Amino acid sequence: MTHLIWLPPQRMGGHMAWSSMSDAWRETQERVRALATERRSGYSAAMHHTRSVIVLFVALIALECVLFGIESNSSLTTIKNGVLLGFLFACPVLLIGGMMLIRQPWTMMVAVIYSTIALALDLATIVQEASQPSPRITFLILTLGSSLLNFLIMVLGGRCLLTFQPRARPAESHLPKLHLP
Repeated sequence: MTHLIWLPPQRMGGHMAWSSMSDAWRETQERVRALATERRSGYSAAMHHTRSVIVLFVALIALECVLFGIESNSSLTTIKNGVLLGFLFACPVLLIGGMMLIRQPWTMMVAVIYSTIALALDLATIVQEASQPSPRITFLILTLGSSLLNFLIMVLGGRCLLTFQPRARPAESHLPKLHLP
């Protein structure tokens, strides 16, 4: 079944036309692909380091998945488990979304704050595990990797923030301008 949609006159060379849903879907995919490959930044050229911070967050989420899989047999209450899952997975995903969509310096500041807290928790976990009579080497190595990623997020995010120029003009919006008839 084909659904017809109305395309505004400026999209069809000034002519009013009806188009199939597949044409609109194809056009939407092309716009999303153009936005994804486009090199844009926030208010300043210093926000170009956002992509590397996003990659580090993706690596951190993958590493935390492995660590959570190793520690899945630990006895946590439902509330503690929910808070842990929210901190380990939901917060980084929201930060990635914020850095990709909002592109504002404050999202980078939140990323630096998150990585600082996560680094402190990782270091406490390393000390606790190392003080055990028989520490798990795999768990220690993965936690050290998580600590390193959090440290790199802090460094690169801090670099973005410290080189930010508040008087710079905002980048122009690349969203289509809708003209109502």
